[in-house]
Amino acid sequence: MLEAVARAAEIPPRVVRVHGALAMVGRVFLLATIPLSLIWLPVGRIPGAGNLAAGDVAQIGLWVVTLAALFLHGRFDVGLRAPMVAVLGLALASLAGIAGQFSGVRDAAGLEFMLLMKRFVLSAIVPLSAVLFGSPAMCRWTRALTALMVGVLVALTLDPSLQAWLPRPGDYDADIFASEQRATGSVTNPNDLAYAAAALFILHAAFSPRRPGAVDRALLLAVLSGSLTCIVSSGSRSGVIGVTGAVVFLVLTSAVPPTKKMGLLLAASIAAGAGLTYSTVLQQRITSAYSEGVREKNISSRLDGQWLAMRVAVVHPFGVGYGGISRATSRESSILEYGTSDSVYLDTLLGAGFLGLFCLLALFWTGWRHIGRSRPPGDLRAHLLKSGVVAFLLFGTATVVPISVFLSPLFFNIVGAAAYPDEHDR
Repeated sequence: MLEAVARAAEIPPRVVRVHGALAMVGRVFLLATIPLSLIWLPVGRIPGAGNLAAGDVAQIGLWVVTLAALFLHGRFDVGLRAPMVAVLGLALASLAGIAGQFSGVRDAAGLEFMLLMKRFVLSAIVPLSAVLFGSPAMCRWTRALTALMVGVLVALTLDPSLQAWLPRPGDYDADIFASEQRATGSVTNPNDLAYAAAALFILHAAFSPRRPGAVDRALLLAVLSGSLTCIVSSGSRSGVIGVTGAVVFLVLTSAVPPTKKMGLLLAASIAAGAGLTYSTVLQQRITSAYSEGVREKNISSRLDGQWLAMRVAVVHPFGVGYGGISRATSRESSILEYGTSDSVYLDTLLGAGFLGLFCLLALFWTGWRHIGRSRPPGDLRAHLLKSGVVAFLLFGTATVVPISVFLSPLFFNIVGAAAYPDEHDR
């Protein structure tokens, strides 16, 4: 049978077999990026770049099998958008490395490159891998894994004592957020918990059957309830803003009937009301932001640091390297002393310069276009996945997401998931 397939495709039988094996391995690595992005499992250390986690190994393996599949199978007809996502990520890492070397603020180009590779670029191969290894089975497995991981996050949120079983980085301080009564789940930051829960639900909903049965509907409701529990328990205001933006995008752009849109808005309103009633910490944080406005402590410190980052970027238009942000100014009272402006856009502007920011925005745009071109016009899955991109774009205004170890794989899975074929697409 392999020989017949090979003759039909004009590919040697040996290559067909190799590609089949690589596809299976690639699918395993693709699926592994979801749980291993949220459960940190150290397996060693990279000299000068810190810990090597199981998620890093899966993503490195994904790069290897994807490149092998491209060259062994001769698959160069994959289009430009999915490969360009990876290329733009590599360009961003290179620009950060160059900035670290020549800005005079930091002199470790290799370290800059490796750190950004670990945090962001390794997972940028996911969209191209999804194009090569996508199958209807991947839809079902992704749906199952996202439901499982939401369950894990909920368990660790409702019973924080379970976190004692999780390996943690040496500098992790569990008391920082516990004193604020903010949940962190399996990750190390409440905001990341909210973003991860939102991303998992979007991925799950995107693969719901077109004609769901009672079990499918019950599972979707359970995943939605679990995700909302994590978002509310995290007390993340940026998480609420991102999710709100995703809902508004769906209502304004999707082709679903108006009655379902009204139902979605009603459900979102009920969830918001219940969340504010259930979570004292979320209620306090939103109330303080509403009453104090830009004078609120966290908001004012972010705005002050981001305004300072813009001024420093004018002095260093080619960037100072991400690791040089804390040393880019002598003003110790700024949030920049912690090495971030709490904005992915301004961190990139200051870390990799104006060219780096252009690469980041071009990557977002390329991913957006990839989702749109991978699905039929008006396809609900495309709208759901695009709503995930909208959420991440809003998350990034108050944090470095998706340039982070925990969230980068989920972001690129949202972009790549558009390439998975349905049963009727075969």
